[in-house]
Amino acid sequence: MTTTPTKPDPLAEAYTDDWFDIDKYRQAAGVAYEFSKKKLQDTASEERTGVEQRQKFSEADEARDAAQARGAYKY
Repeated sequence: MTTTPTKPDPLAEAYTDDWFDIDKYRQAAGVAYEFSKKKLQDTASEERTGVEQRQKFSEADEARDAAQARGAYKY
């Protein structure tokens, strides 16, 4: 009696090749989430700082312009 050699199951190989560590995936996803969260917070902080700076500059410009207008009106 001769036996025919069995072929390996290609799906079984595919499943072992596609296997990954779910804990490492969750850790990586957590790191990516924290990074994006921090980046958004930094962007929002910079934007608030920029708005405050523009407001200060605008107020200084208005005060300067008002002083110049008062000075020019005298003459």
